[in-house]
Amino acid sequence: MIENIITTFQTALAKKANTLQVQLAEEVGVMRADVTKVRQILFNLLSNACKFTDHGTISLDVDRSTVDGKDWIRFRCSDTGIGITAEQKEGLFQEFAQADVSIARKYGGTGLGLAITHRFVQLMKGHIGVESQPGEGSTFTVHLPTQVIIATAEATQAEGTSDVPAAFSEITSNLDTILVIDDDSAVRDLMSRFLIKLGFHVVTAASGVEGLRLARRVHPRIITLDVIMPGKNGWAVLSELKADSELADIPVIMITIVDNEVAGFDLGASNYLIKPIDRDRLALLLEKYRVTRPSNLMEANPPSASWTLDGQEGPAEIGAGIPRRS
Repeated sequence: MIENIITTFQTALAKKANTLQVQLAEEVGVMRADVTKVRQILFNLLSNACKFTDHGTISLDVDRSTVDGKDWIRFRCSDTGIGITAEQKEGLFQEFAQADVSIARKYGGTGLGLAITHRFVQLMKGHIGVESQPGEGSTFTVHLPTQVIIATAEATQAEGTSDVPAAFSEITSNLDTILVIDDDSAVRDLMSRFLIKLGFHVVTAASGVEGLRLARRVHPRIITLDVIMPGKNGWAVLSELKADSELADIPVIMITIVDNEVAGFDLGASNYLIKPIDRDRLALLLEKYRVTRPSNLMEANPPSASWTLDGQEGPAEIGAGIPRRS
């Protein structure tokens, strides 16, 4: 897994003339966990380090330790970048949080990467911390159990047959509904909050099969789609969407860690974004597809009902428009 991530990051490193140093302990052994979540944690930390480091050095150290009879894997990601002040650390793991406005303007990004990382670490019963000084770089340290057990209801829910409420199903043709297909609950949750702020009604699916079923049921205005999912992956879902005459015209935005834009566009994706996503770019894309809605969609305000789906609850009447930056 570590070797694959290193290979993936070669382009990002070269783009900013950074050097990556990796120290993998010989006795690190094996780990039993959700490889997608662990990979995403490391991907986000390395992406963050690359973003804020220019002509510098990024280090990834991986080792194993035993504390009170429990085995842990430690991932330590360091950089020689711009660093973080004590005040900036306070909201570092909140969704859509950036160190400050000037940094957000200069370096971009969504503020989602570290929030997702923090959420995944929590789900896996681990710990994450940061040490940093302005101008002296940052070090993020993640401790994860070597045997990860996530006892939540979400797995059962993902395998079930969650249905769209009847009232919601009847009015979707008049709304800006967006379908988010991603097997990670933390990603679905963070994306839902972001999209609701943009004025969309959000429907989520935890698998490719469920995503296709909901797409046929609600006919969303836009679909966002992950690639790496168990069972029917994103490529298969995209192929089925484009092969269905009733769904083929729905814009599909691929949002994934897989860097393969060519395959996405070949299969008919409208856009292709690499995680962690650029929030401003995604907002502009969504607004573009909202503006170019078919003429048969009504422009009236949505009714003030409420709906719940896939564990998400939200108001059916949400103000439209992209919020200003705070």
